[in-house]
Amino acid sequence: MALRDVTVAQAANLIDGRLARRRVFGWQAFVEKSAISWSVAAPSRTFRRILLSVVGILVLASCGAAETTLPCEVDRRCLRYAISVDIPVLDPHESNLPEAGMIFRQIYDTLIYRDDESRQFVPGLATDWQVSPDGLVYTFHLRPNVAFHDGSAFTAESVARNIERIFHPDSGSSLARELFGPLQQYEILDEHTIRLRLYEPYAALLDGLAQPYLGIASPAALERYDRLRYQYHQSGTGPFMLEDYLPGKRIVLRRYGSYSVDSANYEPLSGEEIERIEISIIGESDADLVSLLGISQDVIDDVSPGAAQRLSGNSRAMLFPTQIPGQSVQFVFNTNRRHLDDHAVRLSLLLATNRIAIIDQVYFNTSPLAWMPLSESTGFAHTGFIGEYEFDLVQAQAALSAAGYADADGDGLLDLDGATLSLTMLVPPWGQLPEVAALLQEQWRQIGVRLVTEPVTGESQLQSLIQSREFDLLPVTNYGIDPGILGRVFLDRSLYAYARAQHPVLNDKLVRAAQELDPAQRRTQYYEIQSLLMQEALLLPIREVVRLRAASANVDGLRYDAYGLYPLWYNVAITAN
Repeated sequence: MALRDVTVAQAANLIDGRLARRRVFGWQAFVEKSAISWSVAAPSRTFRRILLSVVGILVLASCGAAETTLPCEVDRRCLRYAISVDIPVLDPHESNLPEAGMIFRQIYDTLIYRDDESRQFVPGLATDWQVSPDGLVYTFHLRPNVAFHDGSAFTAESVARNIERIFHPDSGSSLARELFGPLQQYEILDEHTIRLRLYEPYAALLDGLAQPYLGIASPAALERYDRLRYQYHQSGTGPFMLEDYLPGKRIVLRRYGSYSVDSANYEPLSGEEIERIEISIIGESDADLVSLLGISQDVIDDVSPGAAQRLSGNSRAMLFPTQIPGQSVQFVFNTNRRHLDDHAVRLSLLLATNRIAIIDQVYFNTSPLAWMPLSESTGFAHTGFIGEYEFDLVQAQAALSAAGYADADGDGLLDLDGATLSLTMLVPPWGQLPEVAALLQEQWRQIGVRLVTEPVTGESQLQSLIQSREFDLLPVTNYGIDPGILGRVFLDRSLYAYARAQHPVLNDKLVRAAQELDPAQRRTQYYEIQSLLMQEALLLPIREVVRLRAASANVDGLRYDAYGLYPLWYNVAITAN
C-alpha cells in the first residue's frame, strides 16, 4: 500500500502497534498561508499560537525567566557579541531572522551540516543518509548516544516530534515549514533511523535540513513548555546552552561540556576557548558603535559601511567582511502597474541607474555591484550579464521616447496619455535602503521619472503593503546557497506574487528547476531562469550582500558557517591584551 494512501484508522493502528510509526502530511507551500491537512488525528496536546505583547514579555521576564546570571564579565573566557536587531520570537520553528538563526546555530544541531569551506553536506545528527533514485524518499541514520541539554536522549522519535510541531495546524506559517518543501510523511524505522517521503522531488531538501531553523529540540522540553514559554527554556544538542534570555536586551549562552556532534566545522578544543557568550541587542541609534569595541563589546555584527570605514587604521579592531550567498539586493518591478507593464520603461530604469555611484556613495565600496538575481557567492550566478545594463542615460531616454513618453507640460517629468511617469517604492529602514532610494530619486529624475518613496517601519508592515499591491518597486533580499530561493519571490504562489503580473513561462521553469535532481541540468535551468528575469527586466539588481562585522583585536578564531550569517563560536578564544 502506498504510504500516502494510509487512512486515518490504519495510521492510528500503525502508531499504536508498531515501532515504525508513520505520519501523513498534506503539504502546501507555507506562502499560501493555509493550514496543513492531516490524515491522522492531531496530537492531543494543544498548541497555542504565539502572540507576543509587551505585557506577556514582562510577565515572563518576572516569573520563570528572571535574571539568574550577572552580565557577562570582561575576562578571557567570555565573549560579548552585539547585534542591532531585536528578535521578537526566539524559537527556531517560528522565526526567520538571521540574528535569531545565529542563536539557534549554537543551541541546536541539524540533521546535516554544510562544511564551512567546501559547502559540501556533512554529517550532523545524522551520520549518513540515502536518497532514492526518484528523489522522493530520504532515509537518515541518526547518531547514537547523543543527549539533549536537559539530559533526555536524542532518537528518531525526537526528529518526528519536531516535524509534528512544525507542521501542526496551530503553528502558522514559518520558514521552518518552507524548508521541508513537499514533505508528505515520515516513518520511524527504528530508534535511530527515520525516513522522510516527499510527494514530488525537491532538490533543496538537504540544504533546508542544514539550516538552523530546522534545529532539533528536546521533545521533553517541548512537552513541558508551551510555545510562548519554550523560548525561555530551550533545549537542543548544540555546542552552547541557553542560560538567560531577557527580550530586547540580551541572550546568554553557556558552553555544553558534552558536545560531540558537528566535528566537521570545529577543531578540537585547546582549553582556552570561551565558556560563555552574551549577545546584546544595541540600537542602531548608537552614535559610534565602533567605540564600544573593547569597552563593552568584543564583536559588533552588521556594522554600517560608514562605521566600517572608520575602522581603517584602527589597531584595536578588526573588520570581518563576509559575502552572504543568496539573492542580490534588488528591486522587483510590479508589472501589474501602469508604466511598469511596459518592458521599455523597466529597461530604461535599469539603464538610468548608476549603480557604481550607489556602491561608492552609500556602501563605500564594501559591497560588489550586482548584475544578476543570484549573487556570485552562491555559485549559481549567471555571469553572462555582467556589464549588460551599464549606466547609459542616452539609451534610457531613447527607450522611453520610443515607448511614446514625452514631457507634455514642461515640468521636467515624462507623460503618456496624460499620466505622469511617477513610481512608488517601498523603503524599509535596513541595509541602507533609504540612502539607495534617495540616490535613485536623483538619478531617475534626469530622465523625467518621479520616484516617490514610502517608508516602511518593519517586516510586518512590509508584508501588509506587499499584499495591498499599491506599490511599483519592492526591495527584496533572500539569503541562501541553494538557487531555489528564487522561487520564494518569483513563483506564482509566493508572497511576492502580488509584485508582478503572472508569468506562466517563468513559473513553469521555476517549478521544473526545483524538482530537477541532476546537478548539471539544475544549474542550466537556473541560468535560463536568470536570463529570463534579466532579459525581461523584471528586477533591478543593486549590490551583492556583504555583512560587515567589527571585532576587538584580541578575539581569536572568529568565523562563520557556509551561509555566512551564523557564527561558529565553539573555537573562539579571547587572547591577552
